[in-house]
Amino acid sequence: MPLNTSQVRRDIDYLRRRVKPRPEPVAAAAQPEAAAAPVAPQAAPPAAAAPSTGLTLGGPSSPAPSVPAPTTTRPASTGLTLGGSSEPTAAPATSSARPAAPAAPSTPQPFPAPTAEEVRVLDDETPLVRLDPRQSAIGSLIVGGATAIVWETVERVTGVASSDGGADGTPVTTPGNRPLLGFDGGDAILALRHVHLIRRALFVGAPGQPLTVQLFDDENFAAADEAGGVPVVSLLRIGSRLELRLEPLPADIPLKTLVRQFGFEPTPYVVGREPRRR
Repeated sequence: MPLNTSQVRRDIDYLRRRVKPRPEPVAAAAQPEAAAAPVAPQAAPPAAAAPSTGLTLGGPSSPAPSVPAPTTTRPASTGLTLGGSSEPTAAPATSSARPAAPAAPSTPQPFPAPTAEEVRVLDDETPLVRLDPRQSAIGSLIVGGATAIVWETVERVTGVASSDGGADGTPVTTPGNRPLLGFDGGDAILALRHVHLIRRALFVGAPGQPLTVQLFDDENFAAADEAGGVPVVSLLRIGSRLELRLEPLPADIPLKTLVRQFGFEPTPYVVGREPRRR
């Protein structure tokens, strides 16, 4: 828009138009040096990051250069990577595998023997029977027709007891203060709950009379000497099993001779002193 160049009338005061003063040109030298400084070009926007293929905590996102794997390199991990490259690690060499541990030696097993379910009479043809671990540890082993019993514990304590009340050697009591072996009503009884205390035993019968063996599960069998001798059933504990064998002997053999013949030696019995009372 052009400026008004008409003369100003001085004779009319009230119609005098206010003239705005023109702005004075600013000297170039008066401008600050910062204005004259060239404007630095703006940096280009950063390029968009490549999409991540997995969770990486720290370390470069680019794949690391391939390095030959040593013989003790750990197996490749497929889970979380903590630092470093996300490339899978090389599989371990076969030379780093540990040698297989040698197999533990097997415990010698006893030879096969008939069970209580298969035997009804112990005789010359079938003189042996072996009980299973359950039959060897539950209830009581009851031997009917016995006239004497002989025992030997794992501590080599030996004793003899007869059905008429005679005894020799050292008696053995269980933690419940009851005899490990004894007579009750004419039957010889072995407490199987504490069978781990026994090592071996003998059940001696009368000449010409059979011995009967009864278990807790109603299994029973007999032991008889067909020649009319003294039937003797020897008991041996093998691990968790009891093994019973028929041992026929002459009818006139004395009990002490029988005990020595099977290698038993009664242990002297020492009665403990009672504490003194003050």
